Amino acid sequence: MPLFLLFFALVPVLLAIAQDVPTQSTLQLTVALASVGTFGLMLGLFWLSRLMPDNTVKMKYSSSMRWHKYIGYVAGLFFLVHPFLMIVRRFWVQESLPMDNLVLMVKSPLMLTGIMAWFLMIVLVVLAFFRKKFPAKVFRYVHGALSISFVGFATLHVLKVGRHSNQAMSAFWIALAGVAVVSLLVSYIKPLLKRNEEAVQ
Repeated sequence: MPLFLLFFALVPVLLAIAQDVPTQSTLQLTVALASVGTFGLMLGLFWLSRLMPDNTVKMKYSSSMRWHKYIGYVAGLFFLVHPFLMIVRRFWVQESLPMDNLVLMVKSPLMLTGIMAWFLMIVLVVLAFFRKKFPAKVFRYVHGALSISFVGFATLHVLKVGRHSNQAMSAFWIALAGVAVVSLLVSYIKPLLKRNEEAVQ
């Protein structure tokens, strides 16, 4: 794995550990740390993409895309089971009703951003599996647009619901997500502006 990706995964984990937020079980803490680390790693995928205007990752294209694909699949699959991981510990608590808790969680207005991000992740994973059936340019723009939407909803979800969303962590997520999204948008707009300039000349 490119070493720079460890920054995106480890910084949120260290920030979460530093907060010393009380947890009811080791499993709950493990899932929470895995969630923030995986989300950070997913935001790091923007730096592995050739969609970036001036790719800051000095890697061969094949290596860059291979890491982007593998990490994307693993992170995507993790977040698909994320809601169930958050309540799985309740299956070992006799007084708890885990399925009722899941229904209540889904119905909560606070979870709307998480639900939107979850459905977008499903679309992203399915689209990635069938990417070869689409023209490269179509896949590029659709994948990028869905990724931006996912990052927006997921970041809002983390800020509103995350147990470790103090000021330092919130600032980290906003900065990381903001730079990633803006850079991706610039990479879309810049070629269009360049073509317009060439057409005028």
